[in-house]
Amino acid sequence: MDKLFFGKPTLRAYGADAWAGWRKGETSPLDQKSSTGWLADLYGGTQSGDDWARVNIPVFEMRLQEFYYAHWSYYMTNTETMGVGMVIWMHDPADFDKRAEITQLGGVSGLAKSSGWNSHILSFSTTQFFFYGENTTGTTLTAGTTYTLDQFKADPLFSRWTVYRITLEYGWEASGTFEDAYIADIKLNDTMIQLKPSVGDNIGSEVKTIYKATATDSSTVATAITPTTGKKVRIISVQACSSSATAANIEVYFGTGANITTTVTKAIFLANLDTDVRPYEGMCWPAGCQPVGAVDDVVSVRTSVNITSNGLFVITYKEE
Repeated sequence: MDKLFFGKPTLRAYGADAWAGWRKGETSPLDQKSSTGWLADLYGGTQSGDDWARVNIPVFEMRLQEFYYAHWSYYMTNTETMGVGMVIWMHDPADFDKRAEITQLGGVSGLAKSSGWNSHILSFSTTQFFFYGENTTGTTLTAGTTYTLDQFKADPLFSRWTVYRITLEYGWEASGTFEDAYIADIKLNDTMIQLKPSVGDNIGSEVKTIYKATATDSSTVATAITPTTGKKVRIISVQACSSSATAANIEVYFGTGANITTTVTKAIFLANLDTDVRPYEGMCWPAGCQPVGAVDDVVSVRTSVNITSNGLFVITYKEE
């Protein structure tokens, strides 16, 4: 019966640098959990009160009285002021203009927020939920005041409404930066929610682009991209140009080797450029053929001879 209530989860984010994407749990400690091997990577980013990342779980018109159990686990990169909390989205099944969000306090005692693996079993008798909504005339509860979920279940208005969505939220803090939190397991009532991407879903971070100029001595390797700890860089495109009359091999590769031949399997891009013959070269890789570094591998740039600050790079990439 419960399996009829919950749909396939999706990921969403909002904020200056917040994002949400799917991540394979390939290395410890992220390979320890998740029945599918996939995790929902939530990056809350720079916090200013309304920045967030979330897991959206569709709910098929379940009454609040039918909701009796929730348990989720997540790995936090750093200790934060808030954990990953729940929001229950409700409406009047006969009038969708009447709706509300019942939100768990992100900083409430008992909601784990320490670095490393955490799990939370939802208490229905702890005072930790508040609501805001539209057209909520008839409730005996006050918007913005915290209550237990049992009180919401007994309320004359909310007891008649149905749940259309449940989200696990990470963010909504007034300040600071919320680093990655990886959701591994979600159980609602007797149903394990399967976490895995669909075709077209975002794998890893949103697309990023950096600009890098060489410096004297440009024949000495320099770091262009340093991934977030525990992540890989996936290269989407490289553009390189030279404003030097001296021809030089332009090198882009993974790792910190002295040059592109140090570890040949880490090579990304090579072009011989100068202003006289060939000042520019670019490469864009299609999905499925994109170079991916090892975990924590930086992306390095170098020229075969010193062209000082005349080598320029634009690299588009993702982290995963």
